[in-house]
Amino acid sequence: MKTPCRAQIFTIAVLCVTVPTWADEYLGGVYKYDARVAFLKAGVLDLQLNRDGTSYEVLGQFKTSRAMSTYYTWNGLFAARGTWETSGPVTEAYMARTSGKDERLKVVVNSESGVRLLDRPGGEFESVTKPGGIDLISALFFHPGCYRGGIVHDGEDAYRLELLREKPATLRGPSDKYFEGEVIHCDYAVRDHKDRKRRVVVSLAEVGGTTLAVQVRAKIPLLPDVVFRLRIPAEPPAPRRVVAAR
Repeated sequence: MKTPCRAQIFTIAVLCVTVPTWADEYLGGVYKYDARVAFLKAGVLDLQLNRDGTSYEVLGQFKTSRAMSTYYTWNGLFAARGTWETSGPVTEAYMARTSGKDERLKVVVNSESGVRLLDRPGGEFESVTKPGGIDLISALFFHPGCYRGGIVHDGEDAYRLELLREKPATLRGPSDKYFEGEVIHCDYAVRDHKDRKRRVVVSLAEVGGTTLAVQVRAKIPLLPDVVFRLRIPAEPPAPRRVVAAR
């Protein structure tokens, strides 16, 4: 299935206008997570964080594995940018382009001016209600401590995060290619817009000078946990200068 040209043009235009200019000194890195569901490798999540102390950008991609595609497929590209406050990231713009097993395309662009959604092939972008909070990736993977803001979003829908407990722990890996060491467990109850409740446990640690999630475990009732584990070593971000469009 081909992406509608107007969706490509609109998405690229929004990102070009909102991407900030980075300083010569870069913080962050390139992080690769293996996703597993029970004994199955479910896919790979690639994340890149760049920040200059006052601004940040996250670029990401998830690709379902061939083994998991027999049961479920979800592939996505996403990007977030915003300001880096004393307490952590504050999202100003977010974009996601996703597709499932039926190859149904979905594009959501969340910016300061509102939210635009494309939810069907050949369709038109529609305006939807703007959710509150910061985006899920920034809140769960890159917040420098357990997130206490309450509300997060996926660009389109809002979710309520309730921090149940925070405790130090030691994370042991199944092999030496994953992070092992001292972490802080952030145990959340998550409610979606349909009032469905889930548990998510995020393990935070410092890697290369950046605090981030080294493991994320989503607990789904009656189903095996979905676990994302950070591969080690992580890579530093490639030096670059992005010039904002005028």
